[in-house]
Amino acid sequence: MKVEDHPDPRWVAELAGRSLEAGTEAIAEAAAQLPLFRHLARKHREGGRPGYVEIDAPLELFALARLIRPREVVEVGVSSGVSSAYLLEALERNGRGRLHSIDLPKRNRPRSGRPTASWSLPEGKSPGWAIPKRLRHRWDLRIGDKRDLIPAVTSELDRIDLFLYDVPHRDRESQAEFRWVDRTFRSGSVAIADHGPGGELCTALRRWAGERGSEALQCQDLGLYGFRSA
Repeated sequence: MKVEDHPDPRWVAELAGRSLEAGTEAIAEAAAQLPLFRHLARKHREGGRPGYVEIDAPLELFALARLIRPREVVEVGVSSGVSSAYLLEALERNGRGRLHSIDLPKRNRPRSGRPTASWSLPEGKSPGWAIPKRLRHRWDLRIGDKRDLIPAVTSELDRIDLFLYDVPHRDRESQAEFRWVDRTFRSGSVAIADHGPGGELCTALRRWAGERGSEALQCQDLGLYGFRSA
């Protein structure tokens, strides 16, 4: 597991509606979370996964959460919990907020132990297994199909300030799921979707951003796009 190479403070600043200076300072704070990084690296080594497959921008997620100070964060896709841990660390430093995570875990093949998918869980591990215990009091984990749990979770909340969609997706199902999230979106709410390495912006997120009077912005050269609701 290695430190993120080239975080994108401009992307963070634009999504947060803040200055580039504020985005740069928040990224620097994220990079300084060395105890968290070391904990995650150790947990991955112990779990037989020296590397990890997550969103390639955990520092940006931390920085964004620090700047917009969300009360309610919804995340779809957890795996070992690197992104979740950085979000939870930001919420802890904010002194407010809760992370609601939805995951339908894939596990390694029983006999060979080989990954079913790049983000599948090692034997004996549960979603978010690398997240420090000290951060879990702000964490609400739901296990099941996102088609059922996104409507369930969003129906329980009166607002969503930050939404993270980190799963393989198709436009038709994503559009339906985004509609549920949109019911609790407000001016300034932020949505982010990962399209995989080098992935192009999907129609569903582009359309949702347009309906919210915004435009989906790409994080550096990653397949990661987000928008801030106007």
